Amino acid sequence: MVLAGRFICSITGIDCMGGFHPSLDAILEGLGYAAPPIMALLFILDDEVVKLSPHARAIRDVEDEELRSFFYGMSPWQFILMVAASSVGEELFYRAAVQGALADIFLRGTELVSDARGMAALTGVLPPFVPFAQAFAAVITAALTGSLYYVAASPKDPTYVVAPVQRSGSAREDLKKLFAAWYERRQMKKIYSPLLEGILALYLGFEWIETNNILAPIITHGIYSAVILGHGLWKIHDHRRRLRQRIQQLKSEGKNSTKL
Repeated sequence: MVLAGRFICSITGIDCMGGFHPSLDAILEGLGYAAPPIMALLFILDDEVVKLSPHARAIRDVEDEELRSFFYGMSPWQFILMVAASSVGEELFYRAAVQGALADIFLRGTELVSDARGMAALTGVLPPFVPFAQAFAAVITAALTGSLYYVAASPKDPTYVVAPVQRSGSAREDLKKLFAAWYERRQMKKIYSPLLEGILALYLGFEWIETNNILAPIITHGIYSAVILGHGLWKIHDHRRRLRQRIQQLKSEGKNSTKL
């Protein structure tokens, strides 16, 4: 991603580092901007909220599937390196390269109509890119991020579904209801998986606009990923531990009952 971002920046002639400048202000801003999305997603992923809301259940399924398929089983150092590398790479690509290039294109486009008098001269011809170029670039980048994530990571529908043959009508109806519920959850996962990525990309895009230093969204992205993924891995590990304890308890109770 970093190499692709540098290539885009070299073509458009923009700063490939996104205004990177190590400073205490950037670190504090990155920490501050990380709090709202972390608190919001942790609230949505809470067990009690998941029980009440099918939408929260779908978001939880998306996060758990990503954790089990990629992050589960990593050592702490591998986890830290993956989070750090993805945070730096994605911010330099999506923010510094893609969003920066789009904003530069919008701003250059307005130079073609620089002889117009006032913003009213652009009405019906071009959107008001001058004051809103960065915002338009952030929105388009977020939409592109969500679209790419949908194509790359959304679950594919199976060609066939194998189910037992049910003789009674009530059993067939129950099976249809189970399949409908499964399919609905699958469709919701398709929606919420790229939607979450797009919302986060939009949030980080506006953070970069406000701070004008790519270090701030890198820190926000890294802390967000570390907390959310770490919390999810801990919950998966805790659920499996409790399941093993329950199995051991049932086995011991079974042995005691046979002795009696």
